[in-house]
Amino acid sequence: MSEAIIAETQQGKLAGASANGVRAWLGVPYAKAGRFEAPATPPAWNGVRQATSMGAQCPQGMGKRTMADGPAYGEDCLVLNIWAPEKPSAAPRPVLFWIHGGAFLAGSANQYNGAELAKRGDMIVVGINYRVGALGFVNFGEALGLPAIPSNLGLRDQLAALRWVHDNIAGFGGDPARVTICGQSAGSMSVSLLMLAQEAWPYFNGAIMQSGAVSLIHDRAMSLKVARRYADLLDLNQGGLEKLKSMPVKQLLATQGQVQSSIGEATIPAAPWYDGDLLPGSLLEAHTAPVAQTPLIAGFTRDEIRTFEFLGGPEILPMKRASLERIVRAPLPSSQAEAVLAAYPATKAGQRALATDLNFGMPTRNFAERHARQQPSWFYRFDYAHPIAGAFHGLDLAFIWPIKGLIGAALRGGPNSGVRRALAERLQDHLIHFVQHGRPMADWPRYDAGQYPTLLFNKQDRLVDDPEADRRRAWQGKDVGPGITAAFD
Repeated sequence: MSEAIIAETQQGKLAGASANGVRAWLGVPYAKAGRFEAPATPPAWNGVRQATSMGAQCPQGMGKRTMADGPAYGEDCLVLNIWAPEKPSAAPRPVLFWIHGGAFLAGSANQYNGAELAKRGDMIVVGINYRVGALGFVNFGEALGLPAIPSNLGLRDQLAALRWVHDNIAGFGGDPARVTICGQSAGSMSVSLLMLAQEAWPYFNGAIMQSGAVSLIHDRAMSLKVARRYADLLDLNQGGLEKLKSMPVKQLLATQGQVQSSIGEATIPAAPWYDGDLLPGSLLEAHTAPVAQTPLIAGFTRDEIRTFEFLGGPEILPMKRASLERIVRAPLPSSQAEAVLAAYPATKAGQRALATDLNFGMPTRNFAERHARQQPSWFYRFDYAHPIAGAFHGLDLAFIWPIKGLIGAALRGGPNSGVRRALAERLQDHLIHFVQHGRPMADWPRYDAGQYPTLLFNKQDRLVDDPEADRRRAWQGKDVGPGITAAFD
C-alpha cells in the first residue's frame, strides 16, 4: 500500500492507505473496556494515529484449542476495519456493517477483506471485532452476584461499534443514515438480536441475516446453569470479581471446553441470553416484541448441518436424531412436536434436514415471516452444493468475500470462474443493491405474509414459492433450541 490517507474521527486523526482503487483504515479503536466491563468511548490521541495494519483479535477458544497469546490476540481488541472506494463521490456512500460468525466462541473481522466489495458496490465496508466466549457471553454477573458485570458484553460491543460508525463514518465518506447491518451464523443471530435491542435502532436502517436467528442462544435458566458450571470449575465464589479479572485469560478460555463437555447439552458454552435488559426476557417475548422497522434480507444454506458433522469433538449443535427429537418435544405441545418430527423421515437425509431446519433454517424463515408482516422482507436459500459437503454452513461466504487460491477453490468446490463466478456476482449484486437502495435486484419479489417466494441461489437460480411448505406449516412459526428451556403455550 502507498499514499497515506488522513481521516478525522472524534478521537483524533487516522492515517490509512490506498491501493488498487480502495482506501483502508485498519485496527481502528471504537471502544475501550477492561475485562468484564461495558465498552466505553476510546481515549483520544494527539497527532496522527497509524491505521494501516489489523488490530488484535479478541481472545478465543474452540474445544481444547485456545488463541490468546502473541501479537495477533489480546483483550485490547475492540477495533474495526474500514474500506472505502478511492474515487470521489458526489454524495456520502452507504455502509455495510459486517458482524463475523464463529459460534459466539471465535472469529474476527480480520478474516474478511472488504476492499473488493467496497469497490464493486461503491460503498463503505466496516468489519468489527467483539468479545466472544467467556469474555463476552457468560452470565457471570447474575450467577455470582456481580451487578458490576453487564449482561451480554459481546452484543454491547457490537452496539458500541454501531454508535461509533454513526458518529464517525462521515469522516470516511460514509452516510450515517444508511447503514446496513449484516452477519453470518453467530453474526446473523447477532443481527436478529440487534433488531430486538431498541438501543441499536437509531444506528442502522437495513439488515441482512445469513443463517441464524433468535433461538440458538440461551434463556436465563440456561445462562445461569452455564455460568455456575464455570464457577464450579474455576472455584469462583459469590462476589469473586477480582479473581475473574486477574486470572490468566487462557485459563478462562480453557474452561470453555470443560463446560461444553460437562453441561450435558448439545449447546455452546458461551452465548447471548435473554436478559430482560438489552434483549427481551425470553424467546417467547422475542416473538412478539417490537423490532427495528427496517427492510430485511434473510436466508440459509440448504445443508447447514454438514459443516458441524466434520468438526468432531462435543456437539455444539444438536445433530443426532435422539437429541433433535428431545429438543423438539421439550417446548412444543405434544401434537405439534409429533407433526414436526413426522415431516422429517427417520433417514440420514431426514436427520440432516431436521438438524438444518431446527438450528438455522426455520428460525431464520420464521423471523423473516414475522418481519414481513410489517416491513419489506426477502428470503433465500443457498442451494449451490460443494461436491463433497453439499450446501454446507458458511459456503455462501466463499461467494461473497475474496477467499482466494487453493483454500478458496477447496471451499467452493472449484475455481472462482465460470458458473461459480457468475453465482458470486449475482449474490453480491443483490446484497449491494440492498445496501444502496433498501431492496435487492428487481427479479427477487418480496416475501409477504401468505406468499413465500424464495430465491434459490445455485448455478442457475430459481424462484420457488414456499419450497418447504409442509415443514413450515408443521413448525407453525415456533422456534426451538438446545439453550431454550421454556415451553410454548
